[in-house]
Amino acid sequence: MGEQLRCEALAINKNMMYAQASTDPKLQQLYTKIADRHRGHYEILMRNAQNFAQQRQF
Repeated sequence: MGEQLRCEALAINKNMMYAQASTDPKLQQLYTKIADRHRGHYEILMRNAQNFAQQRQF
């Protein structure tokens, strides 16, 4: 799961960097939207990892 989290974090960072570097407002919006989608994936993975860790404690 750690590798998946790293990949999602990298995708977030790359797309935010592309959004900031772009001068085209439509591309900025697109890259930001893609980053947000990856952020959602990251959050889902984190919740799943936390739930798994909590279940293993019992």
